[in-house]
Amino acid sequence: MSSFRMVAVCLALWALVSVAMGPVAAQTPTPNEINAIAKELWCPLCNGVRLDTCELQACIQMREVIAQKLMAGEGKEQIKAYFVGQYGDVVLGAPAREGFNLVVWLLPILIAVVALGWLAYLVYVWSKRRPSVAKIGSGAAPAAQKPDSYLKRVDDELRKYES
Repeated sequence: MSSFRMVAVCLALWALVSVAMGPVAAQTPTPNEINAIAKELWCPLCNGVRLDTCELQACIQMREVIAQKLMAGEGKEQIKAYFVGQYGDVVLGAPAREGFNLVVWLLPILIAVVALGWLAYLVYVWSKRRPSVAKIGSGAAPAAQKPDSYLKRVDDELRKYES
């Protein structure tokens, strides 16, 4: 009977440990969950390298911190806010859309609008301009076109020397 009791106690203990460890095992984040957050963060040491692809030891540790924070029940925005607090806006890969940083977001749009307006103005002005030179292939200037005063003076001067 003693061995039966021992087996029963072991089974009870195993069941208790299984029930206690169940929620812990369920909270362990998968690599996909970690990389989903790491894809939205950038390495603070490398230029233009996302956290999920960087192989620096610092980035490996940062991914471990993400895993720990996920196990603690923190959300994606809380984790990102933690890294912004630690390393600054550089880990977001883009400047924040507030304060003076709005210039970075609005200036390209403003430049594009001004450039399109300037281009539209030039097209309008060029379309209204009258050609001052006769079309190629017509030979001489049209008879209805009067020579301007400068050409008339040049012609008068040339006539003086021809005779």
